[in-house]
Amino acid sequence: MEIIGNQNQGGAGWSIGWKRGAGRRYGARAASAAIGAIAIACAGCTYMREQPEIDPEQFAPAVSERSWRPPSDARREYAVPVAPRQPGARLSVTVSPANPPAAGRKSLAELIDLSLANNPDTRRTWENARAAAAAYGASRAPYYPMASVESDAGYQRILFQTANRTASIQQWQVDPMIDLTYTLADFGRRSAEAEIARQELAASNFAFNRTMQNVVFGVQRSFYALAAAEAAVQAAEQTVELAKTDLEAVERRVALGLATEPALLLARERKAQAEYELESAKTLVNDTRAALAVAIGVPANEPLEVENLQNLDVPKTLGHEVDDLIETAVRERPDLSAEVARLHQSQAVEARARADWFPTIGVSANLSEQNWWYNFNGAPINVSSQPQYAGLIGLRWDLFTGFRRLNDDRRAEALSASRRQSVRALELQTIADVWRAYYDFQTAVKRYEFAEALLAAAKESYDDNLETYRQGLSTIVELLTADRDLANARFTMIQARADVLTSSATVANAVGAITPGR
Repeated sequence: MEIIGNQNQGGAGWSIGWKRGAGRRYGARAASAAIGAIAIACAGCTYMREQPEIDPEQFAPAVSERSWRPPSDARREYAVPVAPRQPGARLSVTVSPANPPAAGRKSLAELIDLSLANNPDTRRTWENARAAAAAYGASRAPYYPMASVESDAGYQRILFQTANRTASIQQWQVDPMIDLTYTLADFGRRSAEAEIARQELAASNFAFNRTMQNVVFGVQRSFYALAAAEAAVQAAEQTVELAKTDLEAVERRVALGLATEPALLLARERKAQAEYELESAKTLVNDTRAALAVAIGVPANEPLEVENLQNLDVPKTLGHEVDDLIETAVRERPDLSAEVARLHQSQAVEARARADWFPTIGVSANLSEQNWWYNFNGAPINVSSQPQYAGLIGLRWDLFTGFRRLNDDRRAEALSASRRQSVRALELQTIADVWRAYYDFQTAVKRYEFAEALLAAAKESYDDNLETYRQGLSTIVELLTADRDLANARFTMIQARADVLTSSATVANAVGAITPGR
């Protein structure tokens, strides 16, 4: 629709009418405006859905069985500055066995999955992270206007004395009111409170990841201990068989008159000692199985069979130098990132303390309606209805607080400096952990190699002594000594294998490289 100028014969004038094409243009403009309004509304809805006050759980770990994956900017925000070096690749630890596990036995990977779903520590820290996410969402509430509705309703009877008698007023009252307040400016209070909550959320998320890593490490350590204990039982059973073989050899020589009774007693003593050690090894299996059940988060009386120690690959190298591992640990250890987040939190507390020096400015409005029904001494009921409303701008500024703000500033600054030293201390401890774990692994590998050579030599020595004893060329003491050396070599080999596997897991835990997110 357009305004069209028409000059009348009776004089100048204007009339309103339709012009060809005007309706179509007006419809097109209206459609464009509607589409734009819908797009803006959709964008606004999308923006609101991404805010922590609307859906805080999107900023926390999604489930308790998987680690939290920080965004790329979070890795930079919570990284500890280190001197530039050649970048090292991330440490990768394979928990899958070399061979498929036997029927009824659980592999390490299966037990890790089970622990992440059942261990109460992972569930506890996950719930803590969710609570921190909700607190972060709540911290942003001051950015929104606050609206409230209240109403007082009831009956009241008032007595008072007049000149001749006692009078009374009987009153029914309803006072509904709507109140609206909004903070226009608080000079950094809201933003500091939101930042404090955000950093607490980040620290909780990193703590959740570190707890998962510790749970994985606990399962690995207990798994290797149980596998070693079961292997020790097998070795003890082999030792008992050796003792029986030695006793049979001595009995045959005694029967032929080629050995004395003391030699027979020594062989029987060795057999009894081997049987005693077998029972001790079985007791250790029960203890380590209970420790593994606790690490997984299942009752210790449930049946739990693990894969044989001999089926596990023994790593001979980590594939990384110690400096590369240290750099990776300082960059990626979740507990160190959590400490950096707490440092940022203390800096936000400093900002919050400084904001208290400034005023707060806000607006408030309210609308109410007073409705009265009353009578005086039983007279006809009178009705009164009065609207009330107000609009105010408020300013609050604490000019003097007894030096509280000054000391709050000092306290926040001191706590921030203390937290900075905590980050430094944990960084040094992380470096020491990686350094110690790295060289413990190197030592364990060498000891494993020596154990292999020791076992081969002890086996060959025992076989030679048994053969020579049967031929009468060696004594029973020499045979039993070779027996004992072979038994010790077997136990040493088992412990050396378990030590290499455990020390490899210790390096990974010290680096913070195991993050079971799938």
